[in-house]
Amino acid sequence: MYEKTLVILKPDCLERDITTDCVEILLQLGRIVELKCCRVSSNTILKHYEKNLKKVDEDIKNRVLDYFVNKYVVVLVLEGQDIITRVRKIIGASDPSLASKGTIRGDFGMDSYEIAELEKRSCRNIVHASDSIEAYNLEYNIWFK
Repeated sequence: MYEKTLVILKPDCLERDITTDCVEILLQLGRIVELKCCRVSSNTILKHYEKNLKKVDEDIKNRVLDYFVNKYVVVLVLEGQDIITRVRKIIGASDPSLASKGTIRGDFGMDSYEIAELEKRSCRNIVHASDSIEAYNLEYNIWFK
């Protein structure tokens, strides 16, 4: 099925200067139809993670805010055949220490959930991608509307 997905190259991706590497990998899967670089506000990131943050305590919420707020991200819309599944596969497991080689997180990841928890911060896992058409629609309206 031909579809679209939203990808966010997170602050650690930009800070480590691996943005171009990640975009080149994503371009092998589909075509970028929208792209922007922006500084993240607390309002935007709280909307983006609203569903996830309802289930967690204030400490976790603050870790997410510390990771994103007033930092830059690259947000892009990629379209192509079965793009949601294909992008999720190429970015790898959420925990970079568990991500397979040949994935973005597996090849570029330098963090883990375990280390992040010990240091009381969010895991720096480089990239986010929508996990469904419904998530794409919601996320698109947060980042591009």
